[in-house]
Amino acid sequence: MTGRRTAGPGPEVIVQVDRDRCIGSGMCALTAPGSLALGADGLARPLREQPTGAAGEPLTPELADAVDYCPVEALTLYGTRDGRRISPAG
Repeated sequence: MTGRRTAGPGPEVIVQVDRDRCIGSGMCALTAPGSLALGADGLARPLREQPTGAAGEPLTPELADAVDYCPVEALTLYGTRDGRRISPAG
């Protein structure tokens, strides 16, 4: 999933941040500012809190790139329909 994408939003996803792994580089917040931000503690967080079973957000090219650009792979995307891990590939 690397490189700039030109397609529109994809399926809905749940964004999870491994806060133990996150180093606060900010690449995710710069790449997908509509989906991710750095919290007061300097670590990444989704802008929409998404408890299990909740509706997700559209998988945009920017969000997919943010996952790819994370230097420590602290971001994971799961499909809302089946809970399948979408990115990064496991």
